[in-house]
Amino acid sequence: MITYRHAGDRGDIIAALPIIRQLGAGVLYIEASSYTREMLTPDKWLGLDRLFREQPYIADVREWRRESVTYNLNDWRSRWFKACRMGTDREKSLLQYQLEQYGIPLSAADEPWIKVEPVKVARVVLNRTGPGRQPHHVYHGHEFPWHLVWKKYGKDAVFIGTRDEHEVFCGTCGEVPMVETKDLYEAAQVIAGCDLFVGNQSVCFWLAEAMKKRIVLEVWRGGPNCLIQRHGVINGWDRNVVLPDL
Repeated sequence: MITYRHAGDRGDIIAALPIIRQLGAGVLYIEASSYTREMLTPDKWLGLDRLFREQPYIADVREWRRESVTYNLNDWRSRWFKACRMGTDREKSLLQYQLEQYGIPLSAADEPWIKVEPVKVARVVLNRTGPGRQPHHVYHGHEFPWHLVWKKYGKDAVFIGTRDEHEVFCGTCGEVPMVETKDLYEAAQVIAGCDLFVGNQSVCFWLAEAMKKRIVLEVWRGGPNCLIQRHGVINGWDRNVVLPDL
C-alpha cells in the first residue's frame, strides 16, 4: 500500500490530493507540525478525514506517528520557503508548487478531485476568514469590493464559517444569513450545492476549487498563492473585479 505524509494547513492538504490520485491510491498520514498556521492534531481535522475517505484514491486517513512513508508531501516547502524569501514566483499557487515537486503536470488537476453529496442551500456561498486570527494570518484584499458582492448576490447568498466571521462580515459588508455547518464535510456539501463561491484564500476556497465550482477569489496581495487560471475562476485583485451573472 502506498503511503503519503502531509503537514500543512487544511487547504494545503486539499491542494495536494491530485498528487495522490496521480501517483496511486493509498493511505494519507496527517502530521501535526509547528510550522503551519495550526498544528493539525486530529481534533483540528474538522471532518476532512471523513471527506477524504470518501474519495476513491484515499484508502484511509491517519495521524502520523513517525511512520515511514512512500511519499513525503512536505518536500515542496523548501522551494516555496526559498521563493518567499527571494520574492520570486509570488503568484504561483500552492497547487502548482506541489504538483511540480513530483513532475506532475497542472492538467492533473483539471478535473474535480473531491466529490461529495451536494446540499442545495443557496445559489451563492460566501466565506471570509480572518476574525480571531493573528494579523499575519488574515488573508484579505483590502481593495476587493465586498460591498458590491453583497449588492449583487446578497438575496441569493448564504455565509459559511464561524460565528465571529459571520458577525464581522455582516457588520462590514452587509447582512446575509449564515448556514451552520458542524465541520468541513458539511461545508463541502453546501459548496457542492451552490452555483458560485465567493471567498478569500481559505480552506473553503480549496474545497470549491477541488470541486471545480465557479469562483470569485478575494486575492491577498501579501501572498497570492491561490491563483488558479481556468475558465470559471475570477481572481479579484481590486475593486475592478468583474462579478459574473448567475
